[in-house]
Amino acid sequence: MKAALVTRLPAPSLEIQSVGLPEPPLDGIEIAVEACGVCGTDLHILSGASYQPALPFVMGHEPVGLVTQGPEDLMGRRVVPSIFVGCGQCDACRAGDERLCVEGSLVTGVLGLWGGFAEKMWLHPSQPLVVPEGVSPLTAAALVDAGATAHHAARLALVREPQRVMVLGGGPVGFLTASILRFRGTDVTVAEPNALRRDALAALGYDTVNHLDEANTTRSDVVVDCSGVPEAFVAALDWLPTHGCCLIVGYSEIPVMNLAIVARKELTFRGVRSGRREDLMAVLELAQRQAIDVPSVTAWPLHDINAALLALKSGQVAGKAVITLT
Repeated sequence: MKAALVTRLPAPSLEIQSVGLPEPPLDGIEIAVEACGVCGTDLHILSGASYQPALPFVMGHEPVGLVTQGPEDLMGRRVVPSIFVGCGQCDACRAGDERLCVEGSLVTGVLGLWGGFAEKMWLHPSQPLVVPEGVSPLTAAALVDAGATAHHAARLALVREPQRVMVLGGGPVGFLTASILRFRGTDVTVAEPNALRRDALAALGYDTVNHLDEANTTRSDVVVDCSGVPEAFVAALDWLPTHGCCLIVGYSEIPVMNLAIVARKELTFRGVRSGRREDLMAVLELAQRQAIDVPSVTAWPLHDINAALLALKSGQVAGKAVITLT
């Protein structure tokens, strides 16, 4: 099969090669990949600054495809994976939080399990979710991780019943977080410095600003940081009122931070690591009903994957970058 391989880290690009499909997991389900989203995490892995999979490795943690080998009731069905595979025994796994497995999760296309930047791949039997009728492969690929993460973040934000939520970052996760919150009846402002992304949101009627300090709205007691930008997170500490909460979705490293403001305002931080299986199911159903806005998709064939990575890295993708394999 054709696949885009990581053969060293850090790496400036992926290598298109013909490779064999690895040995399947127990009761593994084979899928013919139709499309796979490209994520900022892919760029971080290639930079050597994030996860360190055993090499060579096939990335791509947002795949969608047709089942070609597996249980009879799934044969020929279009599926997406819940991307984490835990030990199944720890408290987190038993609670449905494989993402937080104490033994360390396997993550499709990230750690331990080859992903969707290839013509075929294996899924563990616990992973597949059938894509609802009417949801295209490109839309499904845009939702596998970004949508599940956004639904999780929105769900946690709504626990506080906020009148308004400030979302930092208008990439796919921030876009979808804002979309889900608006569907749930909450006012949203999105801070996004990239004009392409900001204009895409504004065209759909979202309140947008270039930077957080330009917002003229009443300060929300919830900020969802999807940016992964240290300066944005630090600015959120000033933005939040007393007893405010920051949900941390994007990964960033803060070399120096004065925690006095956190204590004086009694602020709360909450991490968000992707989403649960039910978050992915819920966001797919919302997309099927056309109840939420989905980021526009720009697609590249597998042999042009490095062009897609470059476009994403240089901020030239307004919505979601997706690799097509059929």
